[in-house]
Amino acid sequence: MRNQTDPYLDMQDRITGQIGALAEALPHCALAQIVQGIDDIRCLARDNGFAAVETLASRLESAVAGGGYRAAILTYLDAMSDAAQAPRGPMPAAAHEAWLASVASRLGH
Repeated sequence: MRNQTDPYLDMQDRITGQIGALAEALPHCALAQIVQGIDDIRCLARDNGFAAVETLASRLESAVAGGGYRAAILTYLDAMSDAAQAPRGPMPAAAHEAWLASVASRLGH
């Protein structure tokens, strides 16, 4: 049963809420706003131990800032939402690679 004052679940909800809000706003956002939204999520994830979300957001942020991948943004955001459910804390390199591979698989690469 969920504890009303569980800070982990509150932060998980906040992160997934920001991901959802960015996904909804995508059709109306300029590229700079998208990059800022991704960076906000990445920083929130980093500061609160959501390493899988941070990894995906960092890769997405780099890809979008590099001038492309707008079509892949929703795929990354879906993966980030899934990653918010992963255990908090440091991850082994193989786990980082697995999350990134999951996005590649969803994109058909």
